[in-house]
Amino acid sequence: MIDYIQQGLDKNLIHLDEDQKYITYIHQNKKRNFQNPEEKVQAAIFCKLILHYGYPESQIVNFVHVQLGVDSSKEADIVVYMDKEKNKSYIVVECKKEKTNLISSLNARKKK
Repeated sequence: MIDYIQQGLDKNLIHLDEDQKYITYIHQNKKRNFQNPEEKVQAAIFCKLILHYGYPESQIVNFVHVQLGVDSSKEADIVVYMDKEKNKSYIVVECKKEKTNLISSLNARKKK
């Protein structure tokens, strides 16, 4: 599998601090805990959207508050917008740490 995190570092899309504890999404100036296993997946997907699929970095935003039904307190991990103004979402991504069972994860969310 291609190492999208390393490519993202090489292309200056993301930055890891010296201890690799924190990641910064450079274009957005957002710093997150890279020790969180889910964050590693988010970083890889973020870089893959740009490097493999060709979406413009300027139209991708991480950690966006979205409204799902009547609950507006949810946060999407990654949103790709159709337009430069970021008015119209095109793709909404929810990441889970590697080897997470999707059905179990969805059932756990329903119980909250």
